[in-house]
Amino acid sequence: PKESRISAVKQLKENGVADTVQKRERKITRMDLFRVFLRSFFIQSVWNYRSLISIGFGVALFPVVRRLYIEPSERRECLSRHLKFFNSHPYLASYALGVSAHLEEASANGDETACKKLERVKTLLVGTLGAVGDSLFWYRIKPFTLILGVSLLMLTSEPLTAAFILVLVFLLYNVPHIFLRWKGLVDGYDKGPKIISEFPIERFRKVGAFYRFIGISGFILFLVLLMRTLLEENMVHATVLPVLTLGSILAHVYIRNFYLTVSLIMLLAIAAGFVNLTL
Repeated sequence: PKESRISAVKQLKENGVADTVQKRERKITRMDLFRVFLRSFFIQSVWNYRSLISIGFGVALFPVVRRLYIEPSERRECLSRHLKFFNSHPYLASYALGVSAHLEEASANGDETACKKLERVKTLLVGTLGAVGDSLFWYRIKPFTLILGVSLLMLTSEPLTAAFILVLVFLLYNVPHIFLRWKGLVDGYDKGPKIISEFPIERFRKVGAFYRFIGISGFILFLVLLMRTLLEENMVHATVLPVLTLGSILAHVYIRNFYLTVSLIMLLAIAAGFVNLTL
């Protein structure tokens, strides 16, 4: 009996050690991150005024939750941490998803401070990801890509060439979009909270500068083609071009708002068109 009790105690200790080892071996795989990446495309699908993108954020983390937590109560507790207020640019939210996966993994492996770090880091990332993402995509990549696409389409009437231009525009917009979704997720997971101090702001500046060059080139091409068309139609109509050019320069200098600038240029174009019709 004594030997059996000793054997039972040893067995319990071994089971306890095995459970501890098993707990410490909870590790997120690259396939889990890839599943999070795919879900991140729908991060705004349950957007709401109370918590903005937090529901979509939690849904994107489902593969991580399933990997790290077994008990339903643990999974509920984990998801509840991500249902609080959170907002970000939808493409750069992947950085926050990666950091969250990193800290949830640490919490599942016994780090008692990970949850507090998680809430603090997500709060700090809200402003950064929103400002950088809006500036890069909404104010640079999207309008400048469209300007180039419209200018190139004015050069051709061939359906095949036009289709090629549309594919080019699609790639110019979506290559950085998809790349940053994945890169942000991986960097956030690998670096954890350090991503705040190591945020690659210089990378975004270079991307923005490249697309600014694309936009300026496309705008110059558009002006050249417009001038050629106006001169072919009527010399009087060529007065529209300097008016629009001057208006765009002044609007850019004094307004510093892309959509308001475009609206003003459209109004100037309409007004110039009415003037020319009366001549």
